[in-house]
Amino acid sequence: MNPPTTSRLPRSERGSLLIVAMLLCAIIGVSLVSYYKLAATTLKGSTRSFLSMSNLDLAEIGVEQAMACFYDQSTGTASATAWTGWTLSGTTAKRTFSGYVPAPNCTGVVRVYVYYYTNSGGTPVIVAKATITPPDGPPLDKFIEVTLRNRGLWSTGLVGKTSVRMNSNARADSWMSDPDSDASTAAVAYSSGVRRDNGTVGTPNSANGSITMDSNAEIYGTANTGGGTVTTNSNVRIYGASSPSSPKVDTSRVHTDFNYTFPAITVPAPTTVNTISTSVTAPRTFPQSGDNINASDGKYYYSFGSGNNINMDSNKNLTIDGKVVWLLQSHLGVDAIHTSSNADTVFSGTTSTLEIYTNGNITLDSNNDINASGQPSRCLVYGTSATTQTFTLSSNVNWGAAIYAPNMTFRIDSNCSLFGSVVANTIQMDSNAAFHYDESLGNLGGGTGVSVSKWKELQSAADRATYASVLNF
Repeated sequence: MNPPTTSRLPRSERGSLLIVAMLLCAIIGVSLVSYYKLAATTLKGSTRSFLSMSNLDLAEIGVEQAMACFYDQSTGTASATAWTGWTLSGTTAKRTFSGYVPAPNCTGVVRVYVYYYTNSGGTPVIVAKATITPPDGPPLDKFIEVTLRNRGLWSTGLVGKTSVRMNSNARADSWMSDPDSDASTAAVAYSSGVRRDNGTVGTPNSANGSITMDSNAEIYGTANTGGGTVTTNSNVRIYGASSPSSPKVDTSRVHTDFNYTFPAITVPAPTTVNTISTSVTAPRTFPQSGDNINASDGKYYYSFGSGNNINMDSNKNLTIDGKVVWLLQSHLGVDAIHTSSNADTVFSGTTSTLEIYTNGNITLDSNNDINASGQPSRCLVYGTSATTQTFTLSSNVNWGAAIYAPNMTFRIDSNCSLFGSVVANTIQMDSNAAFHYDESLGNLGGGTGVSVSKWKELQSAADRATYASVLNF
């Protein structure tokens, strides 16, 4: 029997079927091409996104390279050695780091530029530009700007743990007593001619109003809180050398990311101590004839027992003529030091220093001058009370000192001037009181190197343009 035969389609129907098949193939082909292009575009986009994130990592590597140099420098390594491999010019340093392969067929380069690499003369700033060149598409750039601050106790001018109040024409600014970082050259006394705009005032308190300014108070520098707003009225100024005259409060100089660690104070326990058995009320020179020196550090230590203090008035002066340390640790709730009526403390020569450790109060009034024209670093004051103590300056007192007393109530008023730095619990400035921060104190009083005060990725063209020329190497 013959097998059954399949009926054949008419020619017209067979043509239509072929056309349909060709259209389906075309649709499938177009879909495959579109899918391939979409997949390729997605892959390219995800690759560039990955490379962009890798670029940020590269920029941070550049910053860390510079931070490592700052650390080496802070441990005593000479600047030229700490910054080996960098191109140094004046106060700046620059270097290119290359050879990075963040992904197959990609190359990465980091250019780093550092301002004030010796950590003197100004605020250190690190700027890093990382560039990744992919196998296709334009290069990718990331810019990071990192502003640093010193870690010393007095790396900020005025620090109030809880609050800072500035009223009635109180003002703050800065200068540098040792601009060349060379102790063998003469110190520079504060004057309007050397005035600078780094009079930093800060509190880590995050509450609104933890810094309050009223009645023509001004900060020629920055106001910094731990998160809260700065309370001001219309007569207050916060500004810098390049700030516009209006508005009076330059918002770029008000920051809310301030932090500060308050380390414990270690009171020295030397082998050799001279005992003061009666209060000092008449002119005297320290060290006194016949006093004993502590051999291990070359300082003269004086321990004041309970009931014995320093109480000077009526033009009676004290003279510091060596490396002197006063220990007034049995004076909780009472005056450890009280001077008035033109009783000055004079520092002879250029190497005499005074350190004061006390849990008591300090009261200075009526035209006292204490190291007023000398370097504040020559007079260091540590308030050791674990509860509270008060330091008060009133009526034309001028004091050059670096003060660290984290539980202290500090008040300065009536035309008094403080040259140096103050760290306290609360700070009150009134009646034409002036504070002049000595930027040369930045590395003094413990701490190592620098820490980050501000980290910023530069995304806008305007921000990047600021550093375009210095990073073009």
